[in-house]
Amino acid sequence: MNQRILLSIIAVTGALLFSSYGNAESPAPKKGSPSMEKPPQKQPSNKTKQTISFKGISLGKPGVNGALQKMCLGKKFNTVNDRCSFTDEKSMILLDYENLVDAFALVTLDSDKALIKVVIDSSTPEMLALAKALEAKYGKPLKEKTIIKNAIGTQLDKETFVWVDDQGSRITIESIYYDYDKGGVVIESSSSVAAQDAAEKKAKEPGK
Repeated sequence: MNQRILLSIIAVTGALLFSSYGNAESPAPKKGSPSMEKPPQKQPSNKTKQTISFKGISLGKPGVNGALQKMCLGKKFNTVNDRCSFTDEKSMILLDYENLVDAFALVTLDSDKALIKVVIDSSTPEMLALAKALEAKYGKPLKEKTIIKNAIGTQLDKETFVWVDDQGSRITIESIYYDYDKGGVVIESSSSVAAQDAAEKKAKEPGK
C-alpha cells in the first residue's frame, strides 16, 4: 500500500476517535431533559385537613354552653362549686383532650356563649405527643424551632406547632413556655385569633 495513503487513513481514523471521545465526555444538554430540570417542590399546605373544633364542639358558634356543660359533668371534680355552669367569661375545669388526661383547662366564652378559647398547660413530653396526635388528625402543622433562656440563663430547645383552618381558627402548641418540662396548647376561634393579632400589631407600633 502506498505510504501516503496509509498515513491519510491513520489521520482520519484518529480524528474520528477523538471526536467520539469528546462527545462522550461533554454531551450537550437538551432543553427539557429530566436529568437537567428539578421537579417542582411540593409546598406543604398551611390549612388543616378539617375544621378545628374542641372535642367536637364548634369554635365561635353561639350557644354551645349546653354541649360544654355535658362534657364538663363527666369529671366529678368539676361538679364542685358549680364549675360547669359557665356563667362567667372564663372557667377553670378538669377534662381530657386527645392524649391529655385529667388536665386543667381555662375555657373562655364570649357574651353569646360561643367557645372562643381553651388553654391547657402540661409537660413537654405530653405536648410533643399531643402534636403528633393532632398531626394525624389535622395534617402537618407549621413548625418552628427556637432556643430560649430560662430564669437562670440555661438555653432550652423550644418547638412550636401551629394549625390554622379555613375559618381562621387556630391551634398552637408550645413544647416549652419558659422553663423545663412545661408547655401548653391554645385552641382558639377566628375571632380570638383576630383580636390577638390586632393587639400584637398595635403593641409593635411606634410609641406604643
